[in-house]
Amino acid sequence: METSAVTKRRWVHPVDLALSVAILSACAYVYYLTANFEEMSPLFVDNLPPQWFPRLLLWVIAFLALLMPFEHAVRVARGGSGMDGERKNTVKPIAYITVATMLVIVSVSQLLGTFLTLLAACLVLPPLWGERRWRLVAAFGIGFPIVVALLFSQVFKIYFQPGIFGLSFH
Repeated sequence: METSAVTKRRWVHPVDLALSVAILSACAYVYYLTANFEEMSPLFVDNLPPQWFPRLLLWVIAFLALLMPFEHAVRVARGGSGMDGERKNTVKPIAYITVATMLVIVSVSQLLGTFLTLLAACLVLPPLWGERRWRLVAAFGIGFPIVVALLFSQVFKIYFQPGIFGLSFH
């Protein structure tokens, strides 16, 4: 039958459209929640209201969700077979392990503080994903959190939760 040829020529992929609508609905709900922020968060200083950063993230997510239904058509237009073949592959176990690991790290973030949480994620995830060059893991795992902490605390003047050890970059 010609159903596969018809599917390949669609401008909007129905599965992606449904997923895009779900993501946009979630973005709209969270955007609504940001309108209910009552007091200024200590994470933001001076000119940035507390809803600014979450809304910026939501706009980026919404923009990408709007593009998602058309990705299939773009791949077909470039001579590919679309994405349906790739979707038949199941999610690999490492994805679930990564989610579980990040849930554990995030669950102790109040105790650890912002910097140590970022440090833990950067030191744990690369070896979990199979990286065995330990010097590179150490350089990334220690260097990246320091650069991020200094950039956000010194340049953007964003307060990091100090955590149990009181690590502060102000």
